[in-house]
Amino acid sequence: MKKNFIISVNNTEDVNNVAKKLRDLGCKIDTISSFSGIITGSTELLLKELEIEGVKYVEEEREVKEM
Repeated sequence: MKKNFIISVNNTEDVNNVAKKLRDLGCKIDTISSFSGIITGSTELLLKELEIEGVKYVEEEREVKEM
């Protein structure tokens, strides 16, 4: 099952290198924010498998619903 993710990188200068590594793992990258060091995308992998070198944290992207 495909999961959407949000990744924060340790060093904003490495955000494009981390995104390339994630693509090489088979992830679909939706957005890369060089300023904030955030990458969003989707994957069939376990989110734990995305904790590669340069990644600060990984979390599943959730939809925020209006109350």
